[in-house]
Amino acid sequence: MKKLLSLFASIFLVYPSLIFSQTYFQKVYQSSPYNQEGQDVLPMTDGGYLIAGYTSNSTINDCDVYVIKTDALGNLVWTKTYGGNKPDFPYHMLATNDGNYFLVGYSQSYGGGDYDILLIKIDTAGNLLWTKTYGGNGNDMARDVISTSDGNYMIVGWSNSPGLADQNANLIKIDPAGTVIWSKLYGGSANDYGNCVKQTSDGGFIMVGQTFSFGSPGGDAYLVKTNANGDTTWTKRFGGAYSDEGYYITVNPDGSYVFLVRDSSTAGKDIDVRIIKTDSIGNVIWNKVYGGNQKDTPKMIQPTSDGGYIVGAISRSFGWVNPDMWILKLNNTGDTTWTRHYGGSQNEHCYAIRELPDGSYIATGKTASFGPDFDPIFLKLNPNGTLAVGINELAVSKTNIKVYPNPTNGLIKLDIGDIYPSKISIKNILGEEIYLNSVIPNDLTLDLKGQKPGVYFLLGESTSGSFSAKFIVN
Repeated sequence: MKKLLSLFASIFLVYPSLIFSQTYFQKVYQSSPYNQEGQDVLPMTDGGYLIAGYTSNSTINDCDVYVIKTDALGNLVWTKTYGGNKPDFPYHMLATNDGNYFLVGYSQSYGGGDYDILLIKIDTAGNLLWTKTYGGNGNDMARDVISTSDGNYMIVGWSNSPGLADQNANLIKIDPAGTVIWSKLYGGSANDYGNCVKQTSDGGFIMVGQTFSFGSPGGDAYLVKTNANGDTTWTKRFGGAYSDEGYYITVNPDGSYVFLVRDSSTAGKDIDVRIIKTDSIGNVIWNKVYGGNQKDTPKMIQPTSDGGYIVGAISRSFGWVNPDMWILKLNNTGDTTWTRHYGGSQNEHCYAIRELPDGSYIATGKTASFGPDFDPIFLKLNPNGTLAVGINELAVSKTNIKVYPNPTNGLIKLDIGDIYPSKISIKNILGEEIYLNSVIPNDLTLDLKGQKPGVYFLLGESTSGSFSAKFIVN
């Protein structure tokens, strides 16, 4: 054991950055009695992370913008709230060119209409720099904000403020101070929505959302290509007989597009994840569906460094009674490399996932498994989508470990085949170690009676490598 510890110490001294980058975790931030959730997450230059979401408060039917700052290990550093005496909600976040952050969503506290587009700018310490609203006397909503190649920014959403009977998809170009450069609407005589926008190599933009003006009465996924001034170049719709909504889009280096669709039209299915790849003028290259026989709802797709894609979603399929965070890794042709579920015995939702430069992933959403209310949940996953921790990632990972019964009422047995463990530990969802043993009993039966219900992680070391398993205590 001394030799093993000495080896670990040597590796840590020689490769500190490797150990740091290979620390993975699952964190829950509890603040009862209020519901809270994470909507987006970004890495920060200090190695920590920024999570944007919402929190309810003591005012009935009210919520505020809620930001969590963590350190590199996901430990809470500070929280901040922003908003008025009515609901204020962020959907996404963007690191600005000057080292600060935008949060974009909607506000009922500020502005002139029922709902107005809300843009908040904060610094790295969470100090409020300014707040802007955009809209008129109707309803105006924003779903995302991006930076543009000329140093400005683009907001995407929808609006009926110019006296329209229905909503139109909306693009608003602003300068760094938040001043409007131009604002344009897209759609027809019924409701049309913009959910995500990206800039294209020709200086124009590609927007994805949903249209009720064209195609199926239930709504179709809606693709709008514009030039640099926001003038429409072409539009496409995708869908079947029921509701189909474009959620998120990415632009590939070759000018093609891959976008995420909330699909209700697949025969015999409720809701599925659909991903469509088109060429630069909207012609379909491939079109694939992912999901089971229950609701599987997409939220975000991002390109990965290997040329594939990572998808964050919510799944009720595959034997889970309540929805779980569901993450899918795809190759460049849309074939599944791996899929993983995360969460406890109650409801979990995944709203955002992003790849980090080292190939790991960060994801956020909400969980109801570890308290009486919804709480923000934050994952940092290794490139294989698992929560293997720290130095163990340098060893050989074993995947044939079985923990049973699972779920358990407290007593668990381990089936580890021909592995001879030198240490076993168990951690809870907060990363706290609740069991550690370097003298392994022959029968490998562990008693966890008295532990809180929830998800637990078994981590072990042996001469042939590391192993891990997830189980649930009822």
